[in-house]
Amino acid sequence: MPALQPGSPRAGRLTAISTVVGMRLRVGAVLAVALSTALAGCAPGLAANPRYATDSGAGPQGAPETTTQASGPPAVEAPKNELSWQDCTSRVFSAAAVDPIPGVALECASYDADLDPIAGASGTVNIGVVRARSSDTPADAGPLVMTTGSDLPTSEQLPVWLSRSGIEVLNSHPVVSVDRRGIGMSGALDCRDSFDRQEMFDQVQFQAGDDPVANLREITMTATTSCTDAIAPGDSAYDNAHAAEDLERLRTTWDVPALALFGIGNGAQVALAYAGSHPNKVARLVLDSPLPLGIADEAATEQRVKGEQAALEAWAAQCVAANCPLGADPKAAVDALLSDARAGRGPGGASVAAVTSAISTTLGYPRGDRVTAGNELALALSDARAGDSARLNALISEAEQLRYTDGQFVNRCSDALARPTPDRVRELVVAWGREYPQFGTVGALDMVKCLNWPSGSPPEEPGGLEIPTLLLGVQHDPIVGNEGVAAVAATAINAGSSNRRVLWQGTGHGAAIYSACALPPVITYLQSGQLPDSDIYCPA
Repeated sequence: MPALQPGSPRAGRLTAISTVVGMRLRVGAVLAVALSTALAGCAPGLAANPRYATDSGAGPQGAPETTTQASGPPAVEAPKNELSWQDCTSRVFSAAAVDPIPGVALECASYDADLDPIAGASGTVNIGVVRARSSDTPADAGPLVMTTGSDLPTSEQLPVWLSRSGIEVLNSHPVVSVDRRGIGMSGALDCRDSFDRQEMFDQVQFQAGDDPVANLREITMTATTSCTDAIAPGDSAYDNAHAAEDLERLRTTWDVPALALFGIGNGAQVALAYAGSHPNKVARLVLDSPLPLGIADEAATEQRVKGEQAALEAWAAQCVAANCPLGADPKAAVDALLSDARAGRGPGGASVAAVTSAISTTLGYPRGDRVTAGNELALALSDARAGDSARLNALISEAEQLRYTDGQFVNRCSDALARPTPDRVRELVVAWGREYPQFGTVGALDMVKCLNWPSGSPPEEPGGLEIPTLLLGVQHDPIVGNEGVAAVAATAINAGSSNRRVLWQGTGHGAAIYSACALPPVITYLQSGQLPDSDIYCPA
């Protein structure tokens, strides 16, 4: 095609057409920009402001809102609904043989819990609680819930703790002790015949025959029938899992989102069971001298016997260092007393089981400082060797009342899992008697007491536990031994909970109870929810 010449008619027409088209394109572009701008003002910008993606509708325009998420575990909140507290300061301190503490008030109350919320048996049980506060306790502070489970009534251990270093906890939080059902203030059971009760405590030592396992099992069969009849239809409702549900009833009664739990010994098992069944209802979890939830009866008993032997060794060494009344070989004095008791010449007619129970209870729950408590035991044993059994008989009576009640029999047997056969017990009577000379035989025979009780199952292990766990242990613990801390640490890790350990190298049951060094990490964790940076070792 020939090129267009400037100024020709055809060139002029094309120039005019291009001018009009350009004007229309510019107008279209302007309209498109305007339309785009208008639409931008109406449509939500999801990427820029995520508030519009919520169910609450569009928020105010302008800069995005920011919220500060609280870090760490949930707060320990004060109850919205209080129990009917009544002053019981003098009564509770007196029952624990502890002098009242100036400025500390104790108040008692109770609440009803379902007899069997797990299996559905109808009825209720009454749960007794004690609240401790001081003049420094903030009025709006949430409580620390304390339980010793079936080891002894929590209401009796609370004043002991406060008389030592536990009073410091009251500077930030009240403490509420919960007695396990059938024990202490929680409707203490009375279901065994007095003869059966004494025979079980003495392990039928004074009965004729050469088979103590068979003799003791016969007595415990009668006792089991009496007690299961007394608590029917709740004969399977006195284990750790049901004790945990009693804590849940306390939480719902208070109407708080979560509990701060401090469990010692069997109480640590109860607290761990609660974490298993209600993992999102735990604000703090302090487990002192714990045992695993699913531990077999034989394993738990052997750990206890090992702890008794270790506590005796530590006490004997201390006794020599303090020039105690038993001279240079305190263990020999203990062996001589036990030998006399086996031959029926025990102090005041006491059985072997009674003497060993007095020793382990005195070492597990010492009164006064370490040296004073050790010397008290040495003096009682020295007097008994000289023919004066008054002091030792007092310790025996105290051990029986503190640790061998009907409620403790029911709860401990309900918790006893994978029990050995009678023939296995007979084997252990011999084997443990050699390996653990002072406590082995008595420990093995103790397992006979639960052989007739209805079998149970372990509580649910914790899972999805989002709060950290503080673990405490005692090197020489004559009540549960010292092997549970490592096992429970593994349980916490498997549940997704970080943990730290506070280990006291002393003698007793409950590091936080008897060691001033072990308490500050508990207080810090209770207040902030933060664990220590590393494990802590406290000297004896």
